[in-house]
Amino acid sequence: MRRPTISVVVPAYNAEPYIAQTLHSILSQTRPPEEVIVVDDGSTDGTPSEIRRFGSDVRMIRQSNRGAAGAHNTGFAEARGDYVARCDADDLWEPIKLDRQAQTLVEHPEIDIAMGGAWVFGQDEDCLFHDHTGVAPPPRDGIQEHSAFAQRLYRANMLCASSAVIRRSLQRDMGPFTEPLPNEDYDYWLRALKAGAVFFYDPTVLVRYRRHASNVTNSRLALYRAAHLIHTRHADLVDSASLVHQTLAADLFMIARLLVEDDRMREARDAFVSSLRHRLTPRGLAWALVLSSPELCRRTLADWLVYIKRAL
Repeated sequence: MRRPTISVVVPAYNAEPYIAQTLHSILSQTRPPEEVIVVDDGSTDGTPSEIRRFGSDVRMIRQSNRGAAGAHNTGFAEARGDYVARCDADDLWEPIKLDRQAQTLVEHPEIDIAMGGAWVFGQDEDCLFHDHTGVAPPPRDGIQEHSAFAQRLYRANMLCASSAVIRRSLQRDMGPFTEPLPNEDYDYWLRALKAGAVFFYDPTVLVRYRRHASNVTNSRLALYRAAHLIHTRHADLVDSASLVHQTLAADLFMIARLLVEDDRMREARDAFVSSLRHRLTPRGLAWALVLSSPELCRRTLADWLVYIKRAL
């Protein structure tokens, strides 16, 4: 196979503190990309000025704010490479990333999506990406067996989007990333599996994933609600009703706990009850009973449940 061409797409929204470092890591690859496209998604800070510093090495496209999915859709539509590498505007690539992945694509031309290992750094984190998600890494290195990989990925997203290199024709055939989901990458991986895409996983750390106060993943309630929507939408991907119910119950339990923290007790009770419909657990039942108690003692009982959980 001839050497594949690779475009890079970077969505950027108010990324002034990080975008220059990110672009330096992309442009300093031992195997440079054929083009780098940065989609400025309606930034209101100095992000465009930081991007302009790179001159003709980077192509900037500006648009009104549509979120990460919308920025990626614009970038993919403009890309001309055989493959498109995603990179968030605050993440960093190891120098060998594209070289290693391009060689893999030559050796295995059937690959549609190549992923790599990632290291989480920054705010309150210092661990491998899959440790950060709380889910085991892909079940094997190299090309993934569909069934085992689908079951692992359905539980939770253990793949770092900034490590992904995606066949451009796959995105064209499957359609755009789903707007305005906050975790559009997760939805895309599951959609790709349904479409029969071939995934490859290299455990070598190729990306440093930055955690900071303005990360989209810090909006935990929105994230869990989106995950629940995605798990519901793709429940037919795995041939295990128990896994589906376990996953949906876990989503709803976390949504309910976050609603308790936000003092939205009626919504929390409804979410706990919905969780129990998928899977009966002592914790879920206890919370549902507490939130069904008279208002005067509800808060005290809820505080005691939190205290007992932390003590255990």
